[in-house]
Amino acid sequence: MSVHTLPANTTPLRLCHLADVHLGYRRYNKITRQGINQREFDVNLAFQEAITRIISLKPDVTVIAGDLFHAVRPTNAIVTMCFRQLRRLADETQAPVIIVAGNHETPKRIDTGSVLQLFTEIRGVYVADAQKEVFSFKEKSLSVTCLPHAALLDKANLSLRADDRYAHNVLVVHGQVNEGWVSDFGGAEVDLKSLSPHEWDYIALGHVHLHRPVALNAAYSGSIEHTATNIWSEATQPKGFLEVQLPGAKRVFHPLTSPREVVALEPLDVSGIEPEGIMVLIRERVEEVPGGIEGKIVRLEVKGMSRESYRHLDHKALRALRAQALNLTLDISFVNTYKESSTVSKPGKGLLKDQLLEFSKSAEVPGVSHEEISAILGGYISRVEAKYEAS
Repeated sequence: MSVHTLPANTTPLRLCHLADVHLGYRRYNKITRQGINQREFDVNLAFQEAITRIISLKPDVTVIAGDLFHAVRPTNAIVTMCFRQLRRLADETQAPVIIVAGNHETPKRIDTGSVLQLFTEIRGVYVADAQKEVFSFKEKSLSVTCLPHAALLDKANLSLRADDRYAHNVLVVHGQVNEGWVSDFGGAEVDLKSLSPHEWDYIALGHVHLHRPVALNAAYSGSIEHTATNIWSEATQPKGFLEVQLPGAKRVFHPLTSPREVVALEPLDVSGIEPEGIMVLIRERVEEVPGGIEGKIVRLEVKGMSRESYRHLDHKALRALRAQALNLTLDISFVNTYKESSTVSKPGKGLLKDQLLEFSKSAEVPGVSHEEISAILGGYISRVEAKYEAS
């Protein structure tokens, strides 16, 4: 890492780094009294808490390293709320706020334009949405180089160099750096070496939803709520933002209190157990959650269940359990209980449905349970059957 000699009139600098806010994220069917999707409302609360906490720290600069929004075209209500919070942040800290576009808010067509440009109307807010941008602040002896998602799509032509005229050089990037797994679909893969890591006092990263260091001077702040493709993989991880001291890149993680609790329960193996016994085991496993499942997002994997047993479960009791949680997902792995016949079966009603449901057991869609896949496929076939019977 480059060592910058601080001019006599320059003091150390504090930076706040957050990313992957995902305003407008929606999931499940629960609606608030105001008519807003509950998960969208949860993300709004986390964002407002993050802004309030950052204001209390009074940093010299705040960077948002991509995916401020969950979609290219957020609703008017989301944009309005975001505008007010960013204006509050800029006004009350009297410090620059720098926003880099992530893959979720980057349009596929250039002529579509980016909603992020609206926020440049706020005094003190700077946006890099389509190409590499450098924002310099002489009074802070600070230079911030920004690489939004679109800029990473042409990595071959990237030229990265710190500006030695400034005591503090920061790089903000939205991409997946040196990761062997997919955190979120649609992001750009980046090799840390290509970012000239030794040029920068700090590299603020976005895209990976888990808070983690990448190098001595580079880190992901992680998302501020559970909005990843597979939220179960991050169920126990705190959500928040980073406070960074420059020079030195000493980091303090500030966990938020507002993110909704996500619980991935220990799997159940119900092979050979009768439906009544399965219900007892499900209730017992759910009751193990400290404080109960009220308002939480819960997943329980159930292995070794036959379709016959599933049909004879107490579905009324299951609905009552689901009503307690914000969402309770039973991720069921069905077992085959039929024997293949040597005779050729005659085509009949329900054969295609059975084949699709069988296929759904091995289908892997990140963040979607086998139960949900089965329900979707079964619903389509039921519609076709109903249409056939009516004709």
